[in-house]
Amino acid sequence: GVTNALLLEPWSSCFLSRCVWLLAMSLARSKGLSPDKLSCDPAYFELEKVGGAFNPMAESQRENGIQQRVLPENVYTAAIVAWLNNESASEAAIGAAFFTAPPVALTIFLQVTLTYYLQVGVKDYDGDLEAVCLTDHRMLLYTGLSAFVGLSLGNLYTILEAHNWLQMFGSCERHEELMLQKYLLKPTPQAPTGTGKEESGKEESSVYPDCVDEAMDGVARSMEGGLGEAMGTDDVRGVCRPQSGITPCARASFYAFLLLPWAAVTVGVLFAGSGSVLRSGNRFDLVLNCVAAIFVLELGEVTYALLLPRTIKNSTAGLPPLNRVGSEGGAVASALRKYGTLFFFWIVIAATAVVDVPLYYFWCD
Repeated sequence: GVTNALLLEPWSSCFLSRCVWLLAMSLARSKGLSPDKLSCDPAYFELEKVGGAFNPMAESQRENGIQQRVLPENVYTAAIVAWLNNESASEAAIGAAFFTAPPVALTIFLQVTLTYYLQVGVKDYDGDLEAVCLTDHRMLLYTGLSAFVGLSLGNLYTILEAHNWLQMFGSCERHEELMLQKYLLKPTPQAPTGTGKEESGKEESSVYPDCVDEAMDGVARSMEGGLGEAMGTDDVRGVCRPQSGITPCARASFYAFLLLPWAAVTVGVLFAGSGSVLRSGNRFDLVLNCVAAIFVLELGEVTYALLLPRTIKNSTAGLPPLNRVGSEGGAVASALRKYGTLFFFWIVIAATAVVDVPLYYFWCD
């Protein structure tokens, strides 16, 4: 009993002191005292404001930029990053042979095999599948089909994101280790307006803006006085661009062995999985078949989490988003990005409905 009392005495005194401190802080706030400098713990810590208040969205745009191109995280994209992170092509080939190629090959084999037998099972009415669609609960039927189709289209959109990320890199003759460069970009009075050409008549570069030198000066100043103070404007945007390139052979391999198989498997699962959903024998099987088809669709994420070492996963997860600048890519591409962002929800709903119709009539006619 004496030992327990000795052990509890420091804890109880610490608890009481914290209660007294919290009561004092509450009374100070109620009296209108400024909380700019508050003591968190009378003995150890003290809170002091650093800078001013900020909006999280605006701060994210300053740090990460807008028009972001982010590489998704799965076994296919991890193989791309692992290849690019090596200093030479020979090291990249050895790393792929030992670390990334086996998980990718296993993922493709599992997805192709399961998709094939899913397709055969739907055609042969295996298990509780029926020769006709479940017409007694049309609302559930449409809901399950639309949910599965929407997830499949989301997977295809992820492939498009990986493609856009690769398009940010230029071509090079020899293998180059992945290198990125951060800039600070702000509007300048000298920037061209409306014509898309400089005063000299030369077209504006579509790779890097003319204010790169000013942006780099801003980087140096931001390291001393903060981002907003360095540039002196709220229009500052962070820009991250690749400094390294990708060889034509490596780029072709990424598409031939990673992105195209990934897209083909997604389309196959979309077609076969919709049949298993539409031809379910009852309500419970409809939900189960929808979940099973989604599992086949997301095997890339499962093998990414299970079969890749932490080092490779960290290199993929830690990549900053790449950014496009202004109307880079042309006025049409800029307009598509703008209105695609504004009406993204309705575009997804419309695309899902457009895909639902032919799948429904194919399996239910």
